[in-house]
Amino acid sequence: MQGIITNFLTAVAVSDLAPRASLAGLVYLAMGTAMVTLGAVLFKKRWSRRDSGSSGFVLLALFGLLIASPQPTHAQANGETAVLPHLEQFLDKTITTQLADLGIPGAAVTIVAGGETILTKGYGLADQAQNRLMDGERTLLRTGSVGKLITWTAVMQLAEQGRLDLHADVNDYLDFTIPATFPEPITLAYLMTHTAGFADQGEALFVLSAEKMMPLRQYLVELQPARVFPPGQTQAYSNYGTALAGYIVERVSGEPFADYVETHIFAPLEMRHSTLRQPVPPELRSDLAIGYGAGELSTLPGGFLFSPPYPAGAMSASAADMSRFMIAHLQNGRYADATILQPETVYLMHRRHYTPDPRLDGMGYGFMMQRSNGHDVLFHRGSAFQFNAGLYLLPTENVGLYVAYNGAGGVDAPQQLWERFMDQYYPAPVLPVPTPAPDAASRLADYTGEYHLARADFSGPATVFRLLEAAQVSATRDGYLQVMVEGRPERYVEVEPGLFRHEWGQGDLAFHTDTEGRQWLSLDGRPAFLNFTATSAFKAPWYATLSISALLIGLTLLLFILSGFGWLVGWLRHPGVKQPALSRAKGLLSLRLSRWTAVAFSLSFLLFLLSFASLVGDVDPAFGVPRLFFGEASGVELVLLLPWLAAATAAGLLGSVILVWRETAVALWPKLHLTLLSVLALALVWWLSYWNLLGL
Repeated sequence: MQGIITNFLTAVAVSDLAPRASLAGLVYLAMGTAMVTLGAVLFKKRWSRRDSGSSGFVLLALFGLLIASPQPTHAQANGETAVLPHLEQFLDKTITTQLADLGIPGAAVTIVAGGETILTKGYGLADQAQNRLMDGERTLLRTGSVGKLITWTAVMQLAEQGRLDLHADVNDYLDFTIPATFPEPITLAYLMTHTAGFADQGEALFVLSAEKMMPLRQYLVELQPARVFPPGQTQAYSNYGTALAGYIVERVSGEPFADYVETHIFAPLEMRHSTLRQPVPPELRSDLAIGYGAGELSTLPGGFLFSPPYPAGAMSASAADMSRFMIAHLQNGRYADATILQPETVYLMHRRHYTPDPRLDGMGYGFMMQRSNGHDVLFHRGSAFQFNAGLYLLPTENVGLYVAYNGAGGVDAPQQLWERFMDQYYPAPVLPVPTPAPDAASRLADYTGEYHLARADFSGPATVFRLLEAAQVSATRDGYLQVMVEGRPERYVEVEPGLFRHEWGQGDLAFHTDTEGRQWLSLDGRPAFLNFTATSAFKAPWYATLSISALLIGLTLLLFILSGFGWLVGWLRHPGVKQPALSRAKGLLSLRLSRWTAVAFSLSFLLFLLSFASLVGDVDPAFGVPRLFFGEASGVELVLLLPWLAAATAAGLLGSVILVWRETAVALWPKLHLTLLSVLALALVWWLSYWNLLGL
């Protein structure tokens, strides 16, 4: 129950350019001043957003900016003008607008191109209380699941050394056992494509204090999720699977995973402002950004979150360090004089190894894939509540972008920035807007329905949240297929059987049927469908849909409440009526017993719903998720007893109704009425059992 909400979790500046206190800074200032003077003429004085129309003001503004603000790692004119012209101006406008519109305190971004970092910069504040500026060189932000790419890089290092076989049973490397639920074993290749088939595991993914941390092995053993899909068949994003891979690296290398990463990845890439350690080491602590809430809580800071499965997303890193990591992957494993991977290994990581449909983007080894404006992109996003990050590689152009934000309102911000970056520098060709064929509407009924995410709990109480995360697929009268997730609708046009394209031409979705006859929906990444990243969704049976569940619960409670109210009114109107013959009979006792057990059932079920809603609604204001997620909620055990009480009273109601039917003194209508109530009560007990609310 601790994991009732799952989640949704996640390099080149060697010199520290400090123009205020170093010779390099003075040289940089002089060069920058000359460039601005020239730029004022060439670009009609539009070099800076602070341009007021006079070159003297421009120079003063630049001087103030250099003194007070974090600076780009490399201010190379060739990089900015030849490869990505006006890059800094574009980022200044785009990111500052994002911060203002989304209520985010700060961000750090880095851009690499041609094997070099061409811009690293911070925006806004890393710490609002201390008024500490975001510094792209030094400020550490939590990377969330972007840090998984470090884990997969470590796996591939050992694989190219012959110390790991990507297609061997992971049990060969473990000191505990993953059960053989299916004939085919889980392999590292399956872990890297998120097709191992694990159910989602939310419990202890994050905790609020170091005292509640558990060792990695203990987490993996005690909180092992069920295997619910055969390996290699279904994509279901798994933090547990990534943590398992990190532990395998630890076992095979003989080094704690954090030590291994520091020695074999961070050190050769000179990533001096990156760490997997929790808390952050003392020498880096003063550079750690503070995370903040969303909306009205954008000034509310959160504490440092600890993650027991830390290979899955506990990394803290500066933007500059991430630029080095991107360069290494874009340069066939090399950064400067260091080599972290061989070219063949990089190619193996970057090529597609899984896709739910060959017409869709898929997964490399750890890297997700998407088509962006006609270009193949390798990417990974990450979210750690108050921190949101995204890493994007454009291999054909040798370009990479990494950005991180320290506000909970920035969930979509990395993808938004990437799309605007692509529109600015690699715009899509103008294509005709797809429209439905005249007979499209007649074929859409086969695809409509409710689809549940494969990334979900299938054995615990959090299973019920599949209902709230479902995709509702419907057909419009004009032939569009509409997909709605969390209240956000998107429309698609059929382009070939089973394949649909977004009405704006960005992103496809496809349907397929598995060997058991179950229909699946898979789609390319889009901002409105972030929960579908590295996952698919299956069509739910009619009895397991949100609408049927709501109808069953609502109708049953309404009938029970109206019945109880009617019984109460009848008793109040005729409290002293005597029925000498019937009062001595068992019939009246059976009738009263049935009514009391019906009232007890309705009260216990209603109390469970209210208590359950209270647990979920007890949200930590700083992190925006229920305290239950962190194991901080109280009264959980008591709430979990209520479904059992409801089941017991439903059984009692059924027994008392059987007795009522045996009594000839009771009229037919009360018998039919109580029978209906008992059937509905049993239906709700089945509902509790189906969603694993009776599973503890």
